[in-house]
Amino acid sequence: MTGPHAVAMAFGPLELMIMSFPADRLNAGVLTTLDRLTRAGQLRIVDILVMRTDPAGQACTVELCDLPGLPADLAWARLATGLITATDLDEAARLVDRDNDALAVLLEHRWLNELAGRVAASEGTIVALTHIPGAPGHARMLTTTS
Repeated sequence: MTGPHAVAMAFGPLELMIMSFPADRLNAGVLTTLDRLTRAGQLRIVDILVMRTDPAGQACTVELCDLPGLPADLAWARLATGLITATDLDEAARLVDRDNDALAVLLEHRWLNELAGRVAASEGTIVALTHIPGAPGHARMLTTTS
């Protein structure tokens, strides 16, 4: 949102999570789990999109709220902040099989905010967060600060 009604939001540590599903298999179970974690204050969904291949074979994005058969009561399902960029989506598309849909979720790790505040109050800095997807040895640096 831009203009006179724009609201600045402060975010804690963010992570872009890409989940891959066989086409049209994204279901309510995944979304209700995200909703439960959001309601519990563990995370905040900052942006969310579905990526899929259109009939012409091109990658495209779909807003979650436009998919049929998914829970209608998820407040964040209509969220499209634009913080997931075209570059993010291009990189994610390389990770997902052409016949699969992908759910791209930009998450704020709210559980970390209190610790980050205490570190800052001690004039400290969190200098890195590392995500290890699955097996150790596949670490990927997600966030660094200077």
